[in-house]
Amino acid sequence: MSHEANRKRKEADNHASFERNSVPRTETMATTNILAGDAKKQQEENEYSRLIAAIGANTLKRLQATKILILGLRGVGLEVAKNVMLMGARSVTICDKGTVEWADLASQFYLSEADVGKNRADASKVKLAELNPRVDFHIHHGHIDDHFLKQFTTVVCTDSGSKELDFVSKFCHDNGIYFISANVYGMFGYIFSDFGKDFEVSDKTGEPEKRGFVEMVSHDEKGLVSCLEGKRHDLEDGDTVVFSEVKGMSEINGKEFKVTTKDGTSFYIGNTTGFSAYTEGGVWQELKKPVKMSFASWGESTQQAPGFDKALLADYSKLEKIESYFLALRALQLYRDQHQRLPHPGNQKDADEVFAFAQKVNEGLKQKVEKPDEKFIHRIARQAAGNISPMAAFFGGIIAQEVIKASSGRFTPLNQWFLFDSFESLPDPELPEEKVKLHGTRYDGQIALIGHDLQQKILNAKYFLVGAGAIGCEMLKNWAMMGVGAGPEGLVTVTDMDAIEVSNLNRQFLYREWDVKHMKSEVAAKAVSKMNPHMHIKALTIKVAPDTEEVYNDAFWMPLTGVCNALDNVPARLYVDQRCIFFRKSLLESGTLGPKGNTQVIVPFMTESYGSTPDPPEKNAPVCLVHSFPHTIEHCLQWAREIIFEGRFVADADICNKYATKPNYIESLAPNLRRSTLETLRDNFVTGPKTFDECIAWARNLFELHLSSNIRQLLHQFPADFKDAKTGAPFWSGAKRPPTPIVFDAANPSHLGFIVAASFMRAFNLGILDSELKPADFDAKVAHVQKVVAAIKVPEWQPKGNVKIETDEKAEKKPDEPVVVTDEDEEVCNAILKQLPTPAQLGARRLNVIDFEKDDDRNFHIDFIHYAANLRADQYKIKTVERLQSKLIAGKIIPAIVTTTASVTGLVCLEFYKLLQEKKLEQYRNTFINLALPVFQQSEPVAPKKGKFVGKEVTLWDRIDIKLGDITLAQCLDHLKKTYNLEVDVLGVGSSFVYSSWMPPAKKKERMDKKVSELVIEITKTPLKNGVRHLNLEVTGTIEDADVEVPPITLWL
Repeated sequence: MSHEANRKRKEADNHASFERNSVPRTETMATTNILAGDAKKQQEENEYSRLIAAIGANTLKRLQATKILILGLRGVGLEVAKNVMLMGARSVTICDKGTVEWADLASQFYLSEADVGKNRADASKVKLAELNPRVDFHIHHGHIDDHFLKQFTTVVCTDSGSKELDFVSKFCHDNGIYFISANVYGMFGYIFSDFGKDFEVSDKTGEPEKRGFVEMVSHDEKGLVSCLEGKRHDLEDGDTVVFSEVKGMSEINGKEFKVTTKDGTSFYIGNTTGFSAYTEGGVWQELKKPVKMSFASWGESTQQAPGFDKALLADYSKLEKIESYFLALRALQLYRDQHQRLPHPGNQKDADEVFAFAQKVNEGLKQKVEKPDEKFIHRIARQAAGNISPMAAFFGGIIAQEVIKASSGRFTPLNQWFLFDSFESLPDPELPEEKVKLHGTRYDGQIALIGHDLQQKILNAKYFLVGAGAIGCEMLKNWAMMGVGAGPEGLVTVTDMDAIEVSNLNRQFLYREWDVKHMKSEVAAKAVSKMNPHMHIKALTIKVAPDTEEVYNDAFWMPLTGVCNALDNVPARLYVDQRCIFFRKSLLESGTLGPKGNTQVIVPFMTESYGSTPDPPEKNAPVCLVHSFPHTIEHCLQWAREIIFEGRFVADADICNKYATKPNYIESLAPNLRRSTLETLRDNFVTGPKTFDECIAWARNLFELHLSSNIRQLLHQFPADFKDAKTGAPFWSGAKRPPTPIVFDAANPSHLGFIVAASFMRAFNLGILDSELKPADFDAKVAHVQKVVAAIKVPEWQPKGNVKIETDEKAEKKPDEPVVVTDEDEEVCNAILKQLPTPAQLGARRLNVIDFEKDDDRNFHIDFIHYAANLRADQYKIKTVERLQSKLIAGKIIPAIVTTTASVTGLVCLEFYKLLQEKKLEQYRNTFINLALPVFQQSEPVAPKKGKFVGKEVTLWDRIDIKLGDITLAQCLDHLKKTYNLEVDVLGVGSSFVYSSWMPPAKKKERMDKKVSELVIEITKTPLKNGVRHLNLEVTGTIEDADVEVPPITLWL
């Protein structure tokens, strides 16, 4: 980085670190949040919480200090502007002196037909400014000169001519301004980045630093480190680690070592013979080291075609195209300089001239391309005037992510080119010029690529979009520009049962502050209807699930052209996947996780389904770690939320309400739950607090129980010198670390924060307070709590006998393990029952069950979990975290960023074009992206697995359709025997057995003459759902006495 770039980065750091340094310790920050109530800061954290989870708070602060100039406001420029504004850049300035053309409307979603002929920037400015009021937004109509450029930290050129590109790029390179050039020419596009000669990357991946426990360190020249219990380390050669808590070989504590991996569970750190011998314990921690990158200027980089080391592709089957891509883009720039336009769609004369320019460029290169690919460059030229939203979205997401990297030094930048085409999305064979001729419509930019016939298919498509969150918003925007459902027979149906929240606003760009609490699907439908008034769109607020099949019935599914998922959970995805298999509909699937994203196209009879490759199960910490032996902050937060918060403020209240409302509730309990349930009822209905001050006392006892008494009991049973009875090894070793009981101090902000939060939530539980939100006189209440709790005396701890503490991480309760109920249990239960008011005596009294809400900082939910977890972490010598990090982890907030979402939906829509053309399998692409690295991996979808039934190949898309009407069981069995020679052993519908070959003869005879539908109603005692015209039969059987795998069978009624 140059001196000027260093200065600007430091300036951004100073701007970003002001707030950070004002809260130097976790306790201080927590006190500010709960005791002083920093409302503005918390509101910003709420809005940006998913973004912070994706890129980190420091990266966001640096971005919020960045001044960005975007030259060009066609589709790509607008996408970049949208993304960086949603993420909260400090200032964004737009410069575009061009006027709106019809072709712009195919990708520039803030323009309308009435804007044709107006200045692009002026026509878009009002809607752009609405995206984020915190961003200082400007339109510039003046000259682009030295004085103007100096004020910016990052410049993005998206539609510049050669002269402007050369001037701006050189000035930026010489003055330490980060520079990005990009453009899209139809289905081809490029990105070029120049972050200076000495750019520092502080974190290449953005992933959390890896950490693990040491089992052994060899005392030899190689220094082999083995991970405890064979856990994987996931390190790479050249990574740096630092050690702590190592005994024996204590000299390595605090030292840094470069790693050479041996295998997945061990690595070398080099010669350890100069240290003492290892005895036990130890933690290794990855230490991320800054790396330097050197960027050549645009002028230097365009003197020769980029090599493999400088050009990143998404599809590496196109490696041989790199030189042609380069020559084509340079030739197109020269052509546009001369003609002030791009080549006419499909025009061979213009394409010939572009190739002539390519040859001229080649002659001037330092290293000439041996034989320019004339046919391919002609192909690029003939479609270069095309302009579509999917390509703009894909490139706009990548470019905005590069802006983040430039401003923060986090993640790995492009080095230096990204080149991409999706010619597989174009009609095959290539359309003649008359088929792509433009007629002055809002779809001209798209017709230039796909022609009028495919455009009509898009207009009349009937598509179902499931979800209107981040992916759903971007998808609807793309579809509005493409014209999906905008024809006389077209329709887009979108459903989402969620309402808009503040935390949605920085990535679900169709929503504004005034839309909060309104339904997502309805607001999204209105927003895109304004973008394209011709679009026919229907908004629903009903989930897609088995219990809504009366709504999403056969009549709904059958007319659909296809389905697109925009969901955030696997069960819903799997259900929609199964519906698409049954109705044989294509499915466009995608998902994001921070900077990572994936797309999958599912084509009936051609590809496997989404469910064909199951997702790995979610990892959960073993119970014993959470209860007694945590060694990460995640364990502490899980304990605070699931054991304390959910247990005390949710489950206990729910138990009380069930007792009050359910007849014979106590009698219905399992014997092992009887005592604990009755104790909960006693603690609420008999001895529970009656006043707010009694709630303070209750909270103080809760603190003592979980942070002192239980810890003392643990240490009583496993003292510091305790050894494993089987192995003789020290019990407190490896991942197990002995805790320290906490002595309560009312002056300690974290101790007080725990008490305040617990007192208010308990008071709300019991109806002592009407609201669970912080009151207007909160500061006075805090002072009162502090005064009361300081005077409370708790009973002195006494050790208990017969307390079982699980120590085995792999231990699970055996299903046949007997439940032991002691005489003492019975005595306690009987005593409580005598005290307990009956449900009738309780009358209308109910407890308020607290519903966990992570995004409303007016309540105490995150406050309590944060304090409890950090206190526990502190006593186990685990690094504590700030409140925001507690919220991200305990709230299970999924990292999300608009850059990835935009790019992923762009890729999905490129597959959309292929589906409507019924392309071959080898022309479709599934894609994985990681914008942080950056990595793009495209692959051909996998064909479905094949089986055989009665001599024919079958896949998951095949089934047996019985279209004989509402037939009897005997007729059904007879049809299967006559048609397939299938002897049915079992026939079921869902979980109901309709027939089995071993059924008693009388029962079998009784059922044979009944209709299958009648039997299903009779067995399930449930009528068939309205609109359902079929039954899915599950059949097992034999053919010629051999077991066969029978395809799904559908009986059409």
